Formats: sequence, structure tokens, C-alpha cells
Amino acid sequence: MNGHLNNADADVDAETRNNMIKHYDYGQKQMNGMLRGMALERGLSDQELDASPGEYEDHLQSITEQWYGNGMGDADKSMGQ
Repeated sequence: MNGHLNNADADVDAETRNNMIKHYDYGQKQMNGMLRGMALERGLSDQELDASPGEYEDHLQSITEQWYGNGMGDADKSMGQ
């Protein structure tokens, strides 16, 4: 019986991890879309956004990703993970 419960727990844990990964990836895509949308709205061109080296491509996107990761880490801590 315990083996069955352990397997069920492992299945739930694996599913939860997969859902968290999907949630993180979706949130990161949303963040990138909002960031790009605001940059375009403020007058930057697609060429400027995709230029590397460039402030948007090489700095702003990576800083935003770090901040998003920090927020997700804080949320995990709040949930006891």
C-alpha cells in the first residue's frame, strides 16, 4: 500500500513540476511581449529591438528576465518550496 501511495505522490509531484515549468515559460513570454509592445509603442523599430549589440536586446531583456525569475523565486519561497 505504501509503495502505491509513494508512486501516486511522485506522479503528483512530477505533474506539479511540469505545470510550474509551463506557467513560468508562459509568464516569461507574456513579459517579453509586454516589454516589446511598450518599446514599439514608444517609437523603437523592430530593427532597433533586434539589434545586437543593443540596449534592448542585450540589457533590458536580460534584466527583465532576472527580475521575473526573482519574483518567481519569491513566490516559491512564500509557498514553502
